[in-house]
Amino acid sequence: MKKSKMKWLGTLGLAVLLASNLNVNAQGFRGDQKPPSDHPMEMNNGQKPEQRGPERRGLEIPNLTTAQESQLKEFHLQEVKKAQPMENLVAEKEARLNTLTSAEKYDEKAVNKVIEEIGDLKTDLAKLKVAGQQKIKSILTDEQLVIFNQHQKKGPKENGPRRN
Repeated sequence: MKKSKMKWLGTLGLAVLLASNLNVNAQGFRGDQKPPSDHPMEMNNGQKPEQRGPERRGLEIPNLTTAQESQLKEFHLQEVKKAQPMENLVAEKEARLNTLTSAEKYDEKAVNKVIEEIGDLKTDLAKLKVAGQQKIKSILTDEQLVIFNQHQKKGPKENGPRRN
């Protein structure tokens, strides 16, 4: 009886072990386990953007001249300087909204006002982003422009929204 029970438990343990192994393999790749891609937009040696140097983050436009690279860095710096205060205000307004909506006494007028302010700030940020994209497009060649436009259509990535 004991041998039969031990044999049954051993078989059950082996089955559970095999089943859990199949489940782990079915989940696919995670983060840096992903095999390198041959796609030109993803040729980064399997590194995440934050693992690459600052000059290698974001969109990789082929055949950039040094003048184009310096202009892109300048455009990015200008946009970040304008966007950062607005993004900080959005975060503050969202915190205020959270405070207002979780308060014991609900003030609809104040909530609506904060929502409008957040919307206005996000609209300004979207306008700033589009203006920045147009600046970038103005210095690109036709070949570079095609790749840039294809990248813009893809949308946010798994690591969060794209930023230019």
